[in-house]
Amino acid sequence: MRKSFILPLSALALAACGSEPAGEKSAEEIIAEASQMASPLPGLYENRSELKEFSMPGIPAAQVDMMKQQFSVNANKTNTFCLTQAQADAGFEDMVRQMGDMGGTMQCKFSQFDASGAKLDAQLNCSGEGGMTMNIGMDGTVEPERSDVTMTMKGGSSMAPGMEMTMIVRGQTTRVGDCPA
Repeated sequence: MRKSFILPLSALALAACGSEPAGEKSAEEIIAEASQMASPLPGLYENRSELKEFSMPGIPAAQVDMMKQQFSVNANKTNTFCLTQAQADAGFEDMVRQMGDMGGTMQCKFSQFDASGAKLDAQLNCSGEGGMTMNIGMDGTVEPERSDVTMTMKGGSSMAPGMEMTMIVRGQTTRVGDCPA
């Protein structure tokens, strides 16, 4: 599940990622909370992601449009993947650890993580090289055969004071059958 339901969204967060607030939660605390979520069923899944919003106030519209187009290439996709029994059994631990590291480009800490039933409500605060910061909110549902999560990312950089970026991406994953033999 970790890669199947959240990874397509977290990959977009690699493009930019905030400050570390008081009250952040450790990876172990998040893993314990995430383990309360229903495990995904193994099988063949279809993942659709869509860039819902991209804005950078104060930047010329032509530049924003060009950047939006670049992000859209990665965001507006549909793909399929096979979730094996071993991956389903592993739960969310790898996903939580991957999101904390963001592929080595950012360091992120969860300031909030609530996985009540199928509902997911999480907040990460990330920082990276060049004074880059990003606050990432995730809100949606995660069920054994489907997920629907909206990720809202707001960030900036100390190298460009006053320049902010907001990106909202919705990811939907649905089990469509068994994995091919």
